[in-house]
Amino acid sequence: MDSRSGWMVGRARNRLSAWVWLVAASGGWLACAAAAGQAPKELPEEAPVIRSSTRLVVLDVVVTDSHGRAVRGLKGEDFSVLEDGVEQKVASFEAPASRGGPGGGHGSGVARAEAGERSIPAHNILVLDELNTEVLDEAYARQSIEKYLRKHGPVLNEPTSLLIVGQKNLEFAHDYTRDAAALKIALHGHHPALPFFLETGGAYGAVERLSKTLWVLKQIASANLHYAGRKNVIWVGSGFPELTLESIAAQDREQFKGVIRDMAGVLFDARVAVYTINPQGLQVSPAIYEDTFGDLTTGELIFEGIAEQTGGRIVRLRNEIDEAIAETMDDGASYYTLTYYPANHDWNGKFRALRVSVKGQPVKVRARRGYYALAESPLTGGEIDAAVSQALMSPLPYRALDVQASVTRAEDASGKYTLLVNPNGLEWATLASGQRRCEISVVTATVGVGAQFSTHRVRLLESVVDAPQFRKIFNKPVTFTFVAELPGDTHLVKVVARDSANGNIGTAEIAKDAIRLR
Repeated sequence: MDSRSGWMVGRARNRLSAWVWLVAASGGWLACAAAAGQAPKELPEEAPVIRSSTRLVVLDVVVTDSHGRAVRGLKGEDFSVLEDGVEQKVASFEAPASRGGPGGGHGSGVARAEAGERSIPAHNILVLDELNTEVLDEAYARQSIEKYLRKHGPVLNEPTSLLIVGQKNLEFAHDYTRDAAALKIALHGHHPALPFFLETGGAYGAVERLSKTLWVLKQIASANLHYAGRKNVIWVGSGFPELTLESIAAQDREQFKGVIRDMAGVLFDARVAVYTINPQGLQVSPAIYEDTFGDLTTGELIFEGIAEQTGGRIVRLRNEIDEAIAETMDDGASYYTLTYYPANHDWNGKFRALRVSVKGQPVKVRARRGYYALAESPLTGGEIDAAVSQALMSPLPYRALDVQASVTRAEDASGKYTLLVNPNGLEWATLASGQRRCEISVVTATVGVGAQFSTHRVRLLESVVDAPQFRKIFNKPVTFTFVAELPGDTHLVKVVARDSANGNIGTAEIAKDAIRLR
């Protein structure tokens, strides 16, 4: 696929004129630059050290009775987890009743629960698919989303965001909120375009749509990686067409397989479950595969198959889409969380089938169908660059690090930047002196005339805290300051921060009218 389509990443406030294919931007252009400073200070150029952690598999499990109602009151010992047919020992267990009220979270929800804290509820991501959906069905889908918000507002049960997959861009219409009216305003503020991709015949149009749909799922998963709790993607639209690998150019088939496996892994790691709702009301009968959401042996790629593979659900529409949306919201909110350390330590990259059941009870259990046993190893410099580049180019906010950014303009086309980072998402090492230290890499990129990136800068920063003060800092953000370019024609600044040890990424934006003058 090339850039002939003009399909670019965008956001509600601006458009970045760049076409990003499947894995977002190439990370090759990110080169580290460093200069000395005071603590928190900029470090000399060096490769970040990434420490591997013990492999832990996290499974979110929904249990319903014969009437589709959530089954509550189960305990950890009630569950059986099989990996490739071998029973696994459950390491930790979290019930729906242990979760607190709506809100954000950082780090592992399971770890927070083990520490005696109430973890966060599920987060819902409403996706309106205009790319793959006919005009009349798209209009009905919009009306149904609005009807759902009207009936279930003014305060939604769980935090919900709104994304729109358009013909030319992925639009981040609204961040997580429980305010139904705010989501309705965001929906009304979007003006749909004619679905010209549906009119494009042959493999080119179908493959374009497949590529872009996979790219959107990858963006959602990457943006929510390391952000605590289950994320439910409620995809309202037709999804990409059923394809076979034979319809894709021979030289591209292996690349497509690799992209699909990569996306499946990110969805798994980000605890994303996909729910598909087709506004046509079609009764799609998904095949049950042993591999991702398509049978890569026969080459069938079916969008609806994503749902069951990720532990989500294909909603069989009756009459009202708004009620189908409500069903998925309720379903995704009532989940148990199980973790285990796999008995099989051979990380050979092969797919491992998972089966979760409740012992001795006639209930329906939904959990993801498996994962790829990829070896856990330190990221290379190129892989780190690619992850940061993807965050920089993505229209979606990254939130594993809670980052707030501000900048004050100087007279020499530079700016003094201040970053406030929630310490809970940072990894703190203990030095020989007893002090605690964290390290982040920060990218600042300015967007100027024509919505083009005009400057970028990468640096490493550290914060060192005396032991007696360490516990006190968790009551307030960690402050990092530095100086970087800030051209006079800057309309937007994008900031990406990445913890060098645990890989958590957070993003922030500074609009033109928020840039302060010194």
